[in-house]
Amino acid sequence: MGGISRPSAMRHSVFTSRRSARPSNDDHRCGLRRGGYREHVPFALLSFALCVGAHAAGSTTVSGLAGTTLCRPDEVVAFSCPTATKTVSLCAKPEAGPAAKALTYRYGTAKQVELEYTATAENGKRFGATTSPAAPGASVRQLWFNRGDIRYLLTECVGGSCPYGAGVAVLNPEAVLMSARCVAGDTPDHAFFARSLIEFGNDASDTRSRTPLIKPENSDNSLDQIYKSGRPPQ
Repeated sequence: MGGISRPSAMRHSVFTSRRSARPSNDDHRCGLRRGGYREHVPFALLSFALCVGAHAAGSTTVSGLAGTTLCRPDEVVAFSCPTATKTVSLCAKPEAGPAAKALTYRYGTAKQVELEYTATAENGKRFGATTSPAAPGASVRQLWFNRGDIRYLLTECVGGSCPYGAGVAVLNPEAVLMSARCVAGDTPDHAFFARSLIEFGNDASDTRSRTPLIKPENSDNSLDQIYKSGRPPQ
């Protein structure tokens, strides 16, 4: 990790979507609120580290997990995969489809969930989604949510030139703060987005969400850094 200069396109797209969403006070706990971003990249990294630590300290153990996912028994797995040290899951309730009333992102381990984000019709929170080219013959399907100026991103690469299949990343307008690839585990069949929940196209304009909890929108998610050919994240 380190300070990576972000293109102006990403800065515009991220700030536009976040400002319109009007995040809650809870969402701002991981945000950056000190001066210019290029001037405070070290602060960004420190803020992220402190934020993750705070979530870990306040999180609770999830019991009754299905396999290696972090979804509960009354939820449907919409995406899930283990990284080298953690598991990331997207869980729908009561189904991964038009009747979904809640969509939850969880990151951590079976013993300790470090970060959880839930979108429902009642709380007004939403996930964003789009598709972008990654390499000749490959495209990356993306789904994310924002907390302040921090974006939490799930990816699925399809096509013959993909450096790796799926992964999770954390970024802000200036840098990719963390990126990890999915590895083989007990649930390799879940390392893709449920087609009953969202049908990805070539970009946001022809991506069809089957639930109002996901809003397709164009965004630059630093795929040039996350999906570097020949240098997958560890």
